[in-house]
Amino acid sequence: MPNMSDIRFHIKSVKQTRQITNAMHMVSAARMRRALDGIQKNRAYFYRALDIIVDIRCHTGDISHPYITHRSGKKVAYIVVAGEKGLSGSYNHAVLALADRLMENQEVVALYTIGSVASFHYIRQGKQPDRHFERLAEKPKLDQVRRMMTILTEQYDRGEIDELRIVYTRFINTLSREPMEQKLLPVELNDFKRQQVAGIVDDSYDRTQILYDPSPTQVLDALIPQMLIGYVYGAIVHAYASENCSRMAAMENATRSADKMIDKLTQQYHSVRQLTITNELADIIGAANASNAAQAAQSAYHSEDHKR
Repeated sequence: MPNMSDIRFHIKSVKQTRQITNAMHMVSAARMRRALDGIQKNRAYFYRALDIIVDIRCHTGDISHPYITHRSGKKVAYIVVAGEKGLSGSYNHAVLALADRLMENQEVVALYTIGSVASFHYIRQGKQPDRHFERLAEKPKLDQVRRMMTILTEQYDRGEIDELRIVYTRFINTLSREPMEQKLLPVELNDFKRQQVAGIVDDSYDRTQILYDPSPTQVLDALIPQMLIGYVYGAIVHAYASENCSRMAAMENATRSADKMIDKLTQQYHSVRQLTITNELADIIGAANASNAAQAAQSAYHSEDHKR
């Protein structure tokens, strides 16, 4: 059985760990709220661009464009978004397991990773990412996302890749997150989940009379890359919110477990302390009884000598 000193040291170390997990819980909650603001701002931009593309497709007749035309090739480029660190429950494992499963039977010709965990995961597997971005999710910048997407769209234009896909974790709410794959190129509008306000229809003008200058194809040339940049930026923000939400839940559970362990160790400490006091009292009482017995025996011996 551990002694009182060992238990006191154990309680102290658990309390220190609890302070760390509680602090990480609060930091993750603040970062998640900041990421949610970014999701709301990006959503308005992305769906506006998507609406314009849908409008062009629906009201300009049958138009052909390389970004919306399916190719027969099988060369796929992947963007995998994971976290910068661990201590986030099953967040990293879930998204990386999905990416591994999807890429298993694909001809992957380019791999871009966002987040240190994703980079190290594929390096350990012997797959060196073509490009990797660390700390991008913590402070996402459109310039960095634009540079990455410019490289990928140029590869697509040259025919080096036939499809571009992204794997990330979509933030649904604080209790639910969903690892998912999204095909970015070629653009298939039905793949993108559009969110419109119910009951609001804009009939203020005749869409069939809209003219796109200089041409619908050139408008798509400029608009589709911007839409993809907006989607990838949004995916990074979703992933960051999901990571911090998972870490917040993990740290909350760890803090709760630390509280239970502290209560258990405190009870154990009091039990050992009580047992120690009981043993000490038993030793004192035993010593006192032995001393009294010795004094009684000595007194009896002296009384016998006196009688003689």
